[in-house]
Amino acid sequence: MAAPGTATATDRDREREPAVFAAADGLDAETAAFVEAWRRFSRATQKAKARRFDDGTLSLTQALLLSGLLDEPELTVGALAERAEVSKPTATRMLDGLERDGYVTRRPCARDRRVVLIALTAEGERALQARWRAFCDHLERASRRLSAEERAAATPLLLRLAALMDDF
Repeated sequence: MAAPGTATATDRDREREPAVFAAADGLDAETAAFVEAWRRFSRATQKAKARRFDDGTLSLTQALLLSGLLDEPELTVGALAERAEVSKPTATRMLDGLERDGYVTRRPCARDRRVVLIALTAEGERALQARWRAFCDHLERASRRLSAEERAAATPLLLRLAALMDDF
């Protein structure tokens, strides 16, 4: 327990996100605990998606945007945005930086010059592969920190939660 007058991590979280906690105030204890666990997991996931690593690899969000280009040599901004579940303006802003950094190229479509096609450069493909390798390595290390029972319980639970999120 924190000393009187000392803010705990939970208190600081409540100060930063009062709307979440105000909405949870009327919940029973079990549901409120679930909401808090969900919030913490979501926050950690968002931080991980935005994080770039010191080795210069892509962020997870950038990798998600570009992953369709591992299956197709060129895709439109709209197709990449749809696959990554981001808006077209967000995809465009991300692609501006990725093009500037030499990870992708843009070219007009020969059939419709209003359409812009995106392709990975060799450096972009290398960076994308490195990002997914690092991500899988990280998940492997994380899974080893769980007991066999926790891993066995987590897998179907994560799949179920993902399905529930699809219904949001």
